[in-house]
Amino acid sequence: QYLPLLELSVREAPDDDRNVHYLGREYLYHRRWDDCIRTLKRHLSLSTATWKDERAASMRYIAKAYWNKGEKAEARDWYFRAITEAPYLREPYMDLAFMLYLQEEWEGVLYFTACALAITDRPRSYICEAQAWGSLPHDLRSMAFYRTGAYAQAVEEVKKALEKEPGNERLQKNLVFMEETLQKSF
Repeated sequence: QYLPLLELSVREAPDDDRNVHYLGREYLYHRRWDDCIRTLKRHLSLSTATWKDERAASMRYIAKAYWNKGEKAEARDWYFRAITEAPYLREPYMDLAFMLYLQEEWEGVLYFTACALAITDRPRSYICEAQAWGSLPHDLRSMAFYRTGAYAQAVEEVKKALEKEPGNERLQKNLVFMEETLQKSF
């Protein structure tokens, strides 16, 4: 029911940048990739769309839509735009790191998760996503370190991930597996 109301709202007030952003985001949730991209590009073109956090979010959503369409290079470029727009936010770095994780580009995962973790001031806005501030940065780093043969660092990072999410069984199993691999490497 929310989507038709947003579409109506944007038809009635096409220059309301916040609702155009919300509509584009809603299209993403509904897997309407082309509508998402078109709507959020329009959001970015509005002269009133000046809040960098929200602009970066629109760019991230555009990237996710391109990724889901199979246009990986375009997705990567939009993640870079989001990082440039709001380099003080963890979310764009983490989105790009996750995309690189899916592509098994381990050095990139390590670089962009390190960039994300260097940001220690958590914004208090709806743009802030819990994943970027939870176990995910350390989880991705642990797997990237493991895949590059840096087993000691992998163990350190999975322990940090477990500090954020101690009940996560997958992380617990990863720790055991990575510690065993580390012991065998000596």
